[in-house]
Parts: sequence; C-alpha cells; structure tokens
Amino acid sequence: MEDIQDRLELDSTLDEVGRCQAWAEAKAEQHGLGEESRFAIRLCMEEALANVILHGYRSEPGHPIVIRSSASADSVFFSIEDNAPPFAPADPLQAGNASPASLETARPGGNGIRLLRHFAGSLSYERLPHGNRLIIGFPTHPTQPSRPLT
Repeated sequence: MEDIQDRLELDSTLDEVGRCQAWAEAKAEQHGLGEESRFAIRLCMEEALANVILHGYRSEPGHPIVIRSSASADSVFFSIEDNAPPFAPADPLQAGNASPASLETARPGGNGIRLLRHFAGSLSYERLPHGNRLIIGFPTHPTQPSRPLT
C-alpha cells in the first residue's frame, strides 16, 4: 500500500476541502477503516475546515491550514491547525449542547460542534500562540452502532 504523507497544508479556500477529503480517505484506507468511520471522517473534516475557512478566516484565501494525521493502537487522529482568531466560545467543545426538538425546529448553522461530537470518537481543542488546534479522533474498531442524530 502506498505511504500517504502524515501532513497536508491547505490554503483557506473551500476548493481545498476536496483535496483534504481525498487525503483523509487515503489515510482511512491505510488504516483499514470501514465505511461508517470513513463517513464520519469525511463529515467531520468538511465541517471543521468549512468553519475555519468561513468563520476563522472570513473566506479570505492565502491563509494556511495544516492537517496532520497520526494513529494509536485503537484510533486515527486528524489535527487541524490554523492561524485564525480563537473560537468565539470560551470552550468550543462545550458550546451548543442544546439539541432542537425536531428537524422542523432546527435552524441551519451553529450545529458544527454538535455534529463533530456525534460522529467523532474524541475531540480536543487548544489555543495556540498564533491560532487554534482541533484534534478529531476516530476509533479504528467502532464497538457501538451509530446513534441517530437528535
């Protein structure tokens, strides 16, 4: 199997998300992840990168986003680093806990962290001296069936 680089640098444009998707798919293949995990990776990476590009960099091209991949015995991790201002909530992984009562009452937008929490095995965030780092983990052997999105 081809050795895929563990680091990818993107420009802050939505066009670059597709390049990341192909790279993340190759990493998932390299680690033998199933379709459920691959779907979760695609969804979470797209959501996280779109947030960095649209909200962090305000759709301005020319800003770097560095993605790194690593693995442990039971998980594959993707680290997304940017130089954008810190997330608005003091603790972005605790924000947005309240779920809408139904799809009809759900409002578009503002559901990114909720989606990440639902589909990722783990999330961690840290402010860097000049930006942000979000680490999203996915189990290599999911043990529980996927939960419906509420």
